[in-house]
Amino acid sequence: MTRETDSRAVPRSLDLLDPQLRLLCDTYLQAARVPGASIAVVAGDRGYHYAYGVKSVLTGEPVTADTSFNIGSCSKAFVSAAVASLVAEGLVAWDDPISHFVPEFQLYDPEVTRQVTLRDLGANRLGLPRVGLTEFGLDPAFPPEHVLARLRHTAPAYPFRDRFTYVNAGHIANAVAVGRITGKGYLGTLRQRILEPLGMRSTSGGAAACAELPDVAGWHCLVEGEVVAVDPVFTDLYLGAGGMVVSGADAVRWLLLHLHGGAVDGRGVIPREALTETHRPHAVGRPGEEFVGLFYPGANLGAYALGWAVSDFEGHPLVCHSGNDLGCGAMTMLLPRAGIGVAVYANVAGHASVALAYAIAARLLGVAPRDWTAYFEVALAQVSGPAPKAAEPEPPADLCAYEGVYGHPADGPLVIERTGDALTGCLRDGYRWEFTLEPAGGHRFAVRFAHPELRAGLPAALEFTMSGGRASAVALLRWQVPRVFRREEAP
Repeated sequence: MTRETDSRAVPRSLDLLDPQLRLLCDTYLQAARVPGASIAVVAGDRGYHYAYGVKSVLTGEPVTADTSFNIGSCSKAFVSAAVASLVAEGLVAWDDPISHFVPEFQLYDPEVTRQVTLRDLGANRLGLPRVGLTEFGLDPAFPPEHVLARLRHTAPAYPFRDRFTYVNAGHIANAVAVGRITGKGYLGTLRQRILEPLGMRSTSGGAAACAELPDVAGWHCLVEGEVVAVDPVFTDLYLGAGGMVVSGADAVRWLLLHLHGGAVDGRGVIPREALTETHRPHAVGRPGEEFVGLFYPGANLGAYALGWAVSDFEGHPLVCHSGNDLGCGAMTMLLPRAGIGVAVYANVAGHASVALAYAIAARLLGVAPRDWTAYFEVALAQVSGPAPKAAEPEPPADLCAYEGVYGHPADGPLVIERTGDALTGCLRDGYRWEFTLEPAGGHRFAVRFAHPELRAGLPAALEFTMSGGRASAVALLRWQVPRVFRREEAP
């Protein structure tokens, strides 16, 4: 075994960088009830790693440097790096229209559809709101083209290229385009151009990750303070926006690539200028007002780049991205001027990875210590705004008035049924979208999800519009804007 191969396989212990970092990690992860995590740190030209806890509460097997974790939206940087690699070879340009490669991609306005480029998609400047199953929550059996074709049923919240709005679909479209340009599929292209040259042997994505990776962390969520194991999801549906599964040892290589201008161990993988383009600001963000996992809330300036967010952290330029899925959370940070990179991958949904990543970065930069968990809880509350005042529950109309099948052209049928003295329902095209309804005043009902991974996420409600004594439509309240389903038929 060569020395280079050995250095790739076994990162140095985090204790060798700073003996206090392990205690720091333990303190944050234990307080957040995280079962297992993988922490990768780069300082200068050296990589360090700490494996914390267990892969799953069901097995109790310990996490290792080779245990792979789903990294959620931290995956967006991978598709941007893949596009950058193709741009460097002249196979595509960031300003090429996506319609040349993915004609299935259709927005609300056909003229805007014709103008949208790979850059617009990677920079999140379509003006779309985060709403519906085209954003997240669709049955994983659907192909990505299903999402892209149904975007035309979501009206924009802002004019095209007017500002940053965070959505998943653009990154999905870019991943599909990458695969079609090379003829090798997105994941095949990523392997050939980035993963294999970097020696990222414990990284895969989508459905392939389940078959290819022998050591994968389980998924968990917190329900009323208790850790609950949930089924992991391996799907190509959102690949590009999410779905990458990466080990801590491989995360070291990934951080080195970005901090060293596209070269690792003296080997160029992506030309510096091409990779640096993915770190450049493209769409202005608002630190402290949106997405605390993207922009440092105390930053002076913030913007979305291409699969990354850029802001400043206590005087240091910051390039980062957070990630979350139903049973995992992740944070990737680059501090280019300081030569520091941090990746925290956790096998539970939530913001624990974000707080710990900042705590590690602060320690390495000499920033005054603080409780970063509390800091981000306050920041998240400010972004979310005050919780709506609960209405006094009133007796609803005859439950039969709400029964029926309601439809939305993007999200499919929403079925409401009377079961005894209660209403139950499901979003047929959604993943585990079965629920019961609890009266919340007037014609509004709180949604009580049947499955823990959805109960642990954003709260939801249904508000019915009545006409002639029965419901004619229902608004699903969970996202930035309501999703309105129109009655199609009685049950």
